[in-house]
Amino acid sequence: MEYSCGIVLFHKEKLLLLKYKGKGHWDFPKGHIEKGESEMETTLRELREETGISTVKLFSNFREKIEYSFRKGSSLIKKQVIYFLGETEEKNVTLSHEHTDFVWANPDLALNTVTYQKSKSILNKALLTRKEMLNI
Repeated sequence: MEYSCGIVLFHKEKLLLLKYKGKGHWDFPKGHIEKGESEMETTLRELREETGISTVKLFSNFREKIEYSFRKGSSLIKKQVIYFLGETEEKNVTLSHEHTDFVWANPDLALNTVTYQKSKSILNKALLTRKEMLNI
């Protein structure tokens, strides 16, 4: 099993989505946990490496897990991703070599842009949690 962490990141009322190289799917910033790292450390490092964004407020009451499988060559790889919810004041994005595009999307556009159903589910939970926390 591979283990990764990622973030549903808001800037004001918009969410950050990244377009990944390869199949060109749209998803949230995420990446592999390195030895000795906590989940939150991984999340913040991956966000910084993939986007250049380094100042983030994480919401402590949001930690969601998804699991899926994918093919790498002839192998079937099982993967688990833990997602956190965060906000940033930074809007400028510097993409890593792993991505071809990004968008700051309103919630409706984000739901229509995210490629995978499990990511849409994470997004819906993040939107609900943020709404409850902000009392909107």
